[in-house]
Amino acid sequence: MRYFIILLFSFILTPVLAQDTAKDILDKSANKIKAYSAVEIDFCLTMENKEENIREEHKGKAYMKGNLYKLEVMDVINYYDGKNIFTYIPEAQEVNIKNPSDEEEEMLNPTKIFNIHNIGFKQKLLSNTNGTAYIELYPNNLEKNFIKIGIWVKTSDSSIQKVESFGKDGNNLIITIKHLKQANPIPQNTFFTFDATQYPDVEIIDLR
Repeated sequence: MRYFIILLFSFILTPVLAQDTAKDILDKSANKIKAYSAVEIDFCLTMENKEENIREEHKGKAYMKGNLYKLEVMDVINYYDGKNIFTYIPEAQEVNIKNPSDEEEEMLNPTKIFNIHNIGFKQKLLSNTNGTAYIELYPNNLEKNFIKIGIWVKTSDSSIQKVESFGKDGNNLIITIKHLKQANPIPQNTFFTFDATQYPDVEIIDLR
């Protein structure tokens, strides 16, 4: 589940020109989203394996502010305060606290996600027709557990509509963006930290 977050974040920006390269499109997306004081995103996460006839859909919500984020999906809430990840599982009444590994930083930290296409990926614009540009990212590190990432971009406003990770094991993860807007009001930094005082019955497991 960790690496699907790389797919999550969609960006709203100025129109994409036909001659733009994949890098141009994604760089503009990154710069536009970084200009927001904070972002609120509604999305749908689809987990699919066509060979095994598996398809699961889960609604999700994310908030971002600088390098802070809160992610709600699959009955789990992840908080990142800039240093620690708090994974709160309401059904189990527990929260795990850990320092993210380099891989988790790459996949979970929005400040890295925005620029990830420039770090360790080859980029290719495969098509730009009928109002949609389709881009594929290929990891330079062949030990990644996915083959490529596909990104569909609406060319009229350059917003990313859908992102799909193609897993080596046949498990694909698809993020479909439903709504993206600037968060209003702007959340306080404490919004991105799990407040144990509000959940006195929750077991805290510190893995740091």
